[in-house]
Amino acid sequence: MADMPEPRHEVALVFGANGFVGAHLVAELSTRDDVTTVYAGVRGSTDVPAADRFEETVARYDITNIDRSKITVIEAVPTRTRFGLDEATFVHLRETVDQVFNSASSTDYDATYLDLRRDWFESLLRVVQFTLESRRKHLTYMGSIGAFLYCNPEDFLRPDSWWYSGYCQMKWINGRLLRWLNADALASVTLCESPYVLGSTTVGKDPGRVYSFWRAIELGNSVGALWDGPGMNYAPVDVLTQVLADNALADSPLAYLVPSNPEPYSNAVLADALGLDLVPFDEFVRRVNQHIPPARTAALLGSDVNDLIRRSNAPSVLPAGTDTSWWDHTALFAKYLAHIEFRDITGRRTGLVSA
Repeated sequence: MADMPEPRHEVALVFGANGFVGAHLVAELSTRDDVTTVYAGVRGSTDVPAADRFEETVARYDITNIDRSKITVIEAVPTRTRFGLDEATFVHLRETVDQVFNSASSTDYDATYLDLRRDWFESLLRVVQFTLESRRKHLTYMGSIGAFLYCNPEDFLRPDSWWYSGYCQMKWINGRLLRWLNADALASVTLCESPYVLGSTTVGKDPGRVYSFWRAIELGNSVGALWDGPGMNYAPVDVLTQVLADNALADSPLAYLVPSNPEPYSNAVLADALGLDLVPFDEFVRRVNQHIPPARTAALLGSDVNDLIRRSNAPSVLPAGTDTSWWDHTALFAKYLAHIEFRDITGRRTGLVSA
């Protein structure tokens, strides 16, 4: 590594490019003057080719700030040997790529760490090896603030839930590996401990009803109340991808990023936006238990959900000069809620309906 020159900026490879973050990141990189080529790594399917899957994602989230002339969609998946590519294509990428962004990951929050290890820990080793071969490449890896929940060995013994999950354990372990590699100068790495990623500041569309973020709000919407406590950390997807690109393309990228809320907020913002009562946590749990068996909600609420939220609401770590003026919680949630369709506890559609 010491004999290799510092990573360049011109050619980028994004894994998970048909995902919510990945597609926005490909688009963001394509607009940068110092980037000439963006390889969008997509998992194709029998029915839908990789290029079509990427375009479907771009259309779904109304991604319009994009330069398609710089983008080459390839069926490249980090869980496969040579990323599933033929040898000639793999060697070409290995010899020409400068920046690697890994936003591919599992979306199964019910799986245990052992279920995920083979695909998502071993695939990270494969990606790291790729960044060390032929030329020095910088790796930006999408971690998770869920890793902050693991503070001591006992936390790994907790039963899996929406908070403590195999997914979060996998992100904790992968993050530790990357920080160790970077500390020993074995690789050029940025670990981004990402909060919940919501819609852009302009369009506001996001997957919805996926994260525990939206599930908790949906639960509150069903019972007509939210608890009086800290709001959960989030980042608009366009802001996140700008931060990732700014950092990776800098002369001296930060090894560690936490693009969290620079201005904390409370659930009062959401209660007001949804017209819900704001009540103490114990009262919120009482209302929920009137309608839902406690066993069904214990995995989400726990004994003290506010403590879990405070653990994951880590202070921001951003590149110098990052613009944070867009973080207007009231305006952003009004935009997000215009696109979210909730269900109530009986399964009926309720609340705000997608535009």
